[in-house]
Amino acid sequence: MKSKIGVVTSSYPNFTGIEAMDGISKAGFKYIELASAPAFFEHMPRPEKSTDQKTVDGLLDLCKKYGLVLQTIAGHTRLMKEDSVQNFKAVLDFAHLAGVRFVTTDTGEVNNADDEKKFYDDAAELAEHAKDKDITICLEMHGNWCNNGRKGAEIIKTIGHPNIKLNYDTGNVILYGGTRPEEDLVYALDHMGHLHLKDHGTGKIGEWDFPALGNGVLDFDKIFDLLKDYTGPSSVEVEFEGKEHTLDEINQAVKQSFDFLKSYGYV
Repeated sequence: MKSKIGVVTSSYPNFTGIEAMDGISKAGFKYIELASAPAFFEHMPRPEKSTDQKTVDGLLDLCKKYGLVLQTIAGHTRLMKEDSVQNFKAVLDFAHLAGVRFVTTDTGEVNNADDEKKFYDDAAELAEHAKDKDITICLEMHGNWCNNGRKGAEIIKTIGHPNIKLNYDTGNVILYGGTRPEEDLVYALDHMGHLHLKDHGTGKIGEWDFPALGNGVLDFDKIFDLLKDYTGPSSVEVEFEGKEHTLDEINQAVKQSFDFLKSYGYV
């Protein structure tokens, strides 16, 4: 695997983007995926509220202050919502001004044939906008529909546009898809534009438990072997089960993940 590995700031719920940058930088990482998910993770200016160059440059200067390169924007919870196309285009415009070439998101809730038609119609329009901005939209394994590599590959092939690919998430395929990445990843490899590296604490479907890399049940020797030819960007994500965790606890998990990746020579 020849990937620039950062951390997605959704690993820091209930904390600010600055607190996330500080922890990620101190752990040793050089790249960051900033989350802009309205009402969930607002770790950067909301693109649909402001996409001017001054706002973008201010954010880039802040990343630089912490020794971080903004590699990816996580623009979740917009698709299949009201004004979803307009709002997501604003995310893509913001990314373009920032020189960011990858934007991750999910498909939104797709429950029936009408939902599927809306999703594919919206995806076609957004793909052309992304093409104009030289950006790749990367759909994450998330929710009830695009929840594993096999289904994700079908969706990408149906869209049929080079500017929409998968953001394969090694933990979410267990949580939502009930499958293991060691067996499922192979279906996604030819359709991946981005990667979320997440461990899972139990391997049980429906359990929200994503500890530091190496502290869960996933066989990363096998996963990294499958990813040996992968060259796209990656982000570590830790999301604990149960009670709220302190900033120190999250920072420790991010640092443990860095040390785990360093043992493989990836950071």
